[in-house]
Amino acid sequence: MFSALPGSITDGRRAGAFALLWLLVLTVLNVQTAGQFRATVLFAVPVAIVSWSSWRLGFLFAALSVIAAKFGAAMPEPGSTSPLWLDGMLAFVKLSIDAVVVNAWGRRRRRLAATNNNPADLPGRRSK
Repeated sequence: MFSALPGSITDGRRAGAFALLWLLVLTVLNVQTAGQFRATVLFAVPVAIVSWSSWRLGFLFAALSVIAAKFGAAMPEPGSTSPLWLDGMLAFVKLSIDAVVVNAWGRRRRRLAATNNNPADLPGRRSK
């Protein structure tokens, strides 16, 4: 029964669930290690996963990533003299740029697949 569940979930939901799980694990790891996992790339992975198909979710996960970094003690950087809100806004801008770029790349790939008339390349359609 459990093995049939991932097949019934749409790709967007599966990506969102994986991204939420990534952020949860990253936040717990940062809490346990006093914020040792601070790299922006680690927080950009869930943003890229969900923004492949939806730029709105990309912006939402950019904000969630900043909140997860704050609560996981990954913000502010050690030795940072700027206020926390400025560090958070800068991180949000970086992650938002990632979301826009990944979404544009995903749209281009889907458009190229659609012009090739190859339905197996389109997301959500499998060749039979």
